[in-house]
Amino acid sequence: MRYIDFHCHVYPAAIARKATIATLDFYDLVSPYEGTPEEKRALDDAAGISHSLILPVAVQPRLVRNCNLYAAATAKNDPHFIAFGTVHAGDENLLEEVEAFRDMGLVGIKMHPDMQRFHIDDERLYPLYDMVQGKMPVMFHSGDPRTPFSPPARIKKVMEQFPRLTVIAAHLGGWSMQDTAYPLLKDMENCFVDTCSSMSHMPLELAEEYIAGYGFERVFFGTDYPVEDPVHQIRTLEKLSFSDDIKEKLAHENAEAFLKAYCGKDL
Repeated sequence: MRYIDFHCHVYPAAIARKATIATLDFYDLVSPYEGTPEEKRALDDAAGISHSLILPVAVQPRLVRNCNLYAAATAKNDPHFIAFGTVHAGDENLLEEVEAFRDMGLVGIKMHPDMQRFHIDDERLYPLYDMVQGKMPVMFHSGDPRTPFSPPARIKKVMEQFPRLTVIAAHLGGWSMQDTAYPLLKDMENCFVDTCSSMSHMPLELAEEYIAGYGFERVFFGTDYPVEDPVHQIRTLEKLSFSDDIKEKLAHENAEAFLKAYCGKDL
């Protein structure tokens, strides 16, 4: 079976391990990985992952442009990688930055409000949501009960105000808050989810319930490298009791269809 990793992070070699450790410390986790694209590519080649979606996160507005330039260059230099871009609610050039995404080769937007420290429904982001609805997908990290920034209810609020906005709610809708996210988001037709840092941390029966409930066409496989081990994530998907046809959808077919339809990216 072939896989597309719909959720990973990579960094320049000079800062990769430092950036990875900062994320691990935020979640009180450990991982042996450096977090470089070279390491990720080697792991993917060995595991049967044909493409990986890079999701940069700028923790300060001044870092947005450099993060986006690096993600874009990584994808340009190696077609194994696809890249979303990062934004920050405090960026005075927010709309101009996103307008440059297409020319840079960035095909979507990623936000990590907990680490970036702004609310998903921060009204400074509303012009952005209005500008990209129906044109470019937005992925949210959400569902960290330690902060007020990302509860799944904020995603639902934004989607209700911008009904043509296409959203990916990472981590089966809400990291450590899947039970809260599921009833709020499962019936939002424009809301997709990925499996990273979630499916392998709950009973398989519960993961199967959420995946089936969101809809087999609305779920993407993701690894959350370098925080998680890509091979372990694959092994978890393989253990699901779904048919091989459903597993193919989760592993790569849904990602291919989504990237073509919503990002203009034909794999």
